[in-house]
Amino acid sequence: MIKHILCPVALESEMHIALKRSVIWAHQLKARITLLNVHPEFMSREEMEMLRVKMMEQFRETSLAAKQKMKELVEKFGAGDLQVDYLLREGKPGDVIPEVAEEIGADLIVMYTKGRDTLKEFITGTISQQVINQAPCPVLVIPHHEK
Repeated sequence: MIKHILCPVALESEMHIALKRSVIWAHQLKARITLLNVHPEFMSREEMEMLRVKMMEQFRETSLAAKQKMKELVEKFGAGDLQVDYLLREGKPGDVIPEVAEEIGADLIVMYTKGRDTLKEFITGTISQQVINQAPCPVLVIPHHEK
């Protein structure tokens, strides 16, 4: 039985399809939702150490803005009465999403995909493919063409 849904969200409008579906299913199943926003690391560890103080403030602002945006989306899709947790993580989404699913004991991952749109994705696969291959639970992938 599905009691805990993990929904990785990017804060782009087209990505909200997965969140909207997660809210609908959470209402029907009386499940809990965890929203996960992953920010890739763009600098090496050495660069991060050199810029730590300056960057920590920027990361804090980015995190607060992301959490606020996720809360606005939850309200927009009528999930105010559901138990919703908000997680912000740094790293590669294809690795972080399955790790978080394992950590929180998710029963289902619901995510959106635009499909392959870069040469790199044709070679290495999409984030969705990476998650499917590593996930500890079922993954429902919603394609970009759904209205």
